Amino acid sequence: MSRDALVFWGLFAVAVFLCFWGSQKVPLFDTDEPRYAQAAREMMERGDWVVPTFNGQPRYAKPVLFYWLLIGSYKVFGVNEFAARFWSGAAAVFIALVLFFSLKPIFGWETAIVSSLFWLTSLGTLIFAHAAITDMVLTAFMMGSLVALWFGVQKRQAFWFYLASSLCALAVLTKGPVGVTLPVAIFAVAWFLTRPKFHQPSIKHLAIVVFGCIAIFLAIALPWYVAVTVRTQGEFLRHFLFVENVQRYAQSGKLPLWLHAVYFPIVAFALSFPWSSLSIWAFRKLPDLTESQQRWHSLLKVWAILPVLAFTFSRTKNPQYVLLSVPALTTLAAMWLTASGPDERRARISWGATMVVAALLLSLTQPMLNLNPDWRMRLAGLEPVVLGWSIFAMGLVVLAMVTLIALPRRLFLVLSVASMLGLHALALGAFIPRLGYYRQEPLKHFAQTAASQMRSRGLIVVYRRDLSSVVFYSNRRVLRIDDPKRLSKLMRKGSRVDVFLHVKAFSDLQKVSGWHLVEQFGAFVWVSNRKVVCPLHSR
Repeated sequence: MSRDALVFWGLFAVAVFLCFWGSQKVPLFDTDEPRYAQAAREMMERGDWVVPTFNGQPRYAKPVLFYWLLIGSYKVFGVNEFAARFWSGAAAVFIALVLFFSLKPIFGWETAIVSSLFWLTSLGTLIFAHAAITDMVLTAFMMGSLVALWFGVQKRQAFWFYLASSLCALAVLTKGPVGVTLPVAIFAVAWFLTRPKFHQPSIKHLAIVVFGCIAIFLAIALPWYVAVTVRTQGEFLRHFLFVENVQRYAQSGKLPLWLHAVYFPIVAFALSFPWSSLSIWAFRKLPDLTESQQRWHSLLKVWAILPVLAFTFSRTKNPQYVLLSVPALTTLAAMWLTASGPDERRARISWGATMVVAALLLSLTQPMLNLNPDWRMRLAGLEPVVLGWSIFAMGLVVLAMVTLIALPRRLFLVLSVASMLGLHALALGAFIPRLGYYRQEPLKHFAQTAASQMRSRGLIVVYRRDLSSVVFYSNRRVLRIDDPKRLSKLMRKGSRVDVFLHVKAFSDLQKVSGWHLVEQFGAFVWVSNRKVVCPLHSR
């Protein structure tokens, strides 16, 4: 086997391990993961490929492609956590391979492999490659379209523009207009700043390419939007475009201006951990770059910055909005490391400071949760939060990484990537499952057990909390109630009614009659208007 083949298959094996292992160990986290997972299941069970629903009601929050992908994984793997998270892991692997194959001809195999490994071991990949939400898939489509556009200009081949149009269309089917506006904006700004010299095509050839791109984009993206508009009589477009896009971005938020300005830069830095402490020094001019490498360097800087700027003044602040910046930031770190970049002394300081802060945060997480009564109550109820040995082991690994920057660059590279692989293994194997045990395992257990006992007339109610995971794990219609008077009236029904609530709301049951305690599990309580028992914990 050649060296290139060995490197590729080694990278692929690491990518599969990091992006898929542990996905089945943790229940889906409220609120978004179960909503996507259940909406896809409801579409599959109805045989409806046009209108997504959740809990029996139309779901207009996102377009349809991600639901189609989930239906495909359900048919292969069954309806479970791994299937729901499969496409996020696949998208993260795709991004790693795109980085490798696009950078290798320009920078060589060392920078290409380092860039891919930095992406795979970043905090953003650890989180979003194992989350059943649209953002990793969206990032893969947008990144692919951006790279294709750049290759189209560099290679002057229409194929790359057609590929970019296809990927933009898929991104628009995944999350809407941002799927085309953001990659095209990044490409346009980077192209304007670099202004590569190329042969001016004829008007006829240019018109053919532009027409072909528009035709491909519309052929892929338009049919479903037309179909859902007809089916919902325009309600989907009104809600999705104006509520989910314009209003969520444009309406003024409650955060102070300074926090708006620093939120997404901090988030992008955190999601690129630990490599962001190096990538910040790659924004300066790097030595000994060829003209083609300099253009890529400019593209990567625009690519890292523009998503942060675009969402800085958005009313809604979700960390995944700047996930597109992460592969650019990790690639900049790889370029700095392999190109013997400047500011080495400052990079050592920033690396060490970042590791110390991260180790401190990890070591203080459990004490801070237990010292704050509200945080402790939310996570563990009346018991203290015990996150186990893994969080302290993670803190020790991060603290040990402080010393690595003093090593020669090649040895630093090997040991830092190995340390991050160990950190990911600890997080996926022990820490995140422990969080899942506190946050979601009780609701999963309640929902599955109650659904298995109930007849068709029975009703599951969630009191004063999100119902998403209960809907998914029971696969039944679930009612949310926030008023104790309404709950009391409902408990007097002739049919069985089971209620799941957090211990913080347990005192409200004093105003409700006719209930019986079935089980308390962690921070959650299960009561019913029937004298039922949990067969698992009643032995």
